Amino acid sequence: MRLRGAWIAGYGVTTVAVVALVGLPERPWVLVWALGLLSVLCWRSENRVARTCMDWLPVLVILAAYDLIRMNAPSLLPRAHVQPQLGFDEFIGFGTAPSVRLQRAFFDARHPGVLDYAFLLVYVSHFFAAIVVGVVVWLRTRDRFARYAWTFLACSLAGFATYVVYPAVPPWMASREGYLPHLARVPDVLWNHLGVDLLAKVFSGDPKYSNPVGAIPSEHAAYPLLFLLLFWAVASPRWRVVLVAYVATMAFVLVYFAEHYVFDELLGYVYAVVAFVVVGRVLDARSTRSNATVPDPERDPAPVTDTTSG
Repeated sequence: MRLRGAWIAGYGVTTVAVVALVGLPERPWVLVWALGLLSVLCWRSENRVARTCMDWLPVLVILAAYDLIRMNAPSLLPRAHVQPQLGFDEFIGFGTAPSVRLQRAFFDARHPGVLDYAFLLVYVSHFFAAIVVGVVVWLRTRDRFARYAWTFLACSLAGFATYVVYPAVPPWMASREGYLPHLARVPDVLWNHLGVDLLAKVFSGDPKYSNPVGAIPSEHAAYPLLFLLLFWAVASPRWRVVLVAYVATMAFVLVYFAEHYVFDELLGYVYAVVAFVVVGRVLDARSTRSNATVPDPERDPAPVTDTTSG
């Protein structure tokens, strides 16, 4: 308890010193500060609320990190890359990127079809599915939640770091800059037909709300694969079909909507697999070490005390 008090006092002193030197921080840094305070207050606490906060800390870190990237999105735009993703997709499309082929074949911007709106729901599900599924996992099988949360954290932070190091132009933006034939940014078109401009800004890459050049890797593609990897072993055959269908449908939608290249999706799958494997091995090794420290009564029986006298 004394050690926790010392940490809290030190955190408070550091906060006052930083504010005095650089002034009040912007919102994303306030979120980072709040997460730091939460960690200091809740670390190794037996309080139920504190344990819940620590369970969800990885998810909160994802949100705070994304907000930091979003804040710096305007500075990333001038150095966003067009290659190699464009060249790769034109290669596999025999000279025409798959996004161009799909929109020419199926999309009518003046009269979107019912399937287009269904695909919009699939696209938007990315922004909610991880949290909704996380709540279900936490409520029903809390022992699995740590693996779930840390796997998503590892994949997300790796992707965010790549966005900063290598910002990338998505197909719709490449089309506007003349690198591709005409491509509609389908979500924007659909939001306009629905008359909800705010949602278009929030979900479609307005730098004020999101990062339009966070294309490589595609975390839109990575997250469905994470669901499949995390739940495949415990899913029924029916749910396995759902998991595969979600991965495949999201992959199609992202290319059809001109939000991502196939290249972006494949790299997103790599990030998902690596995060799943690395986090799994780390947690398994930690569990093995913890079990090794617990005495086994059958293997290491307690010594028998001789109660006889003389």
